[in-house]
Amino acid sequence: MNAPLQGSYRPRLLPPETPEPVVPFGDSCPARLPDGWWVDLPFLALPPDFETAIAYLAINQAPFDLEDRISSAMADLVRPLEPEVVVGMPTFGLVLAAPVAKKLGHADYVPLGYSRKFWYDESLSADVISITSPGQPKRVYIDPRLLERLDGKRVILVEDVISTGGTIFGELQLMEKLGVNVVGIVTAVKETNVWVEKLASLDPRYPGLVHAPLRYPLFRRTADGWVPIEGTLAPGE
Repeated sequence: MNAPLQGSYRPRLLPPETPEPVVPFGDSCPARLPDGWWVDLPFLALPPDFETAIAYLAINQAPFDLEDRISSAMADLVRPLEPEVVVGMPTFGLVLAAPVAKKLGHADYVPLGYSRKFWYDESLSADVISITSPGQPKRVYIDPRLLERLDGKRVILVEDVISTGGTIFGELQLMEKLGVNVVGIVTAVKETNVWVEKLASLDPRYPGLVHAPLRYPLFRRTADGWVPIEGTLAPGE
């Protein structure tokens, strides 16, 4: 390979008997799934000074067994809500939306997208901003031909991670435009708690709709490694 290597991305599943993690952390941090297994995620330092970091999940780059175990945990969390339709958020959210829908016994799901096809309606779209893709907002669209799948149904939204809340905020705005009955939001990870205030600014009930099998705080760099920043862990189930 002619391209220079730029490190590696290796999230891992660790068995239930793995010892509790010790602070400060090195290059990664584990969090426990409801079934007892651990998900060990590498840190991603954030601009501008790279002295703070998140535990980063790129689900489309993760091992299949990790994806399978996380999507199973997500489906278990929202099954009591009796959802009839799963809506998936691009891009990484689509990786989880399909298996979550299958594990809920659904025949299909509704994918959103960032690419505007020629038959799309601009009014059926919303702006989204992501912590890992700063800059100009992207526009998320729904295919008008899929609207009939949502009509009168109990809908859950599936995303990979909720951090600042920017992508879920845009998705909820779009669902409100469509008059969709959103009964839950499920993500693999609740990343920090910044998103709580963001979603509450749209509707006070929205933060309470968010479910996730994994939670991580924000971390700061020290001479000995990464340590959690007090007060940044999201509320649990």
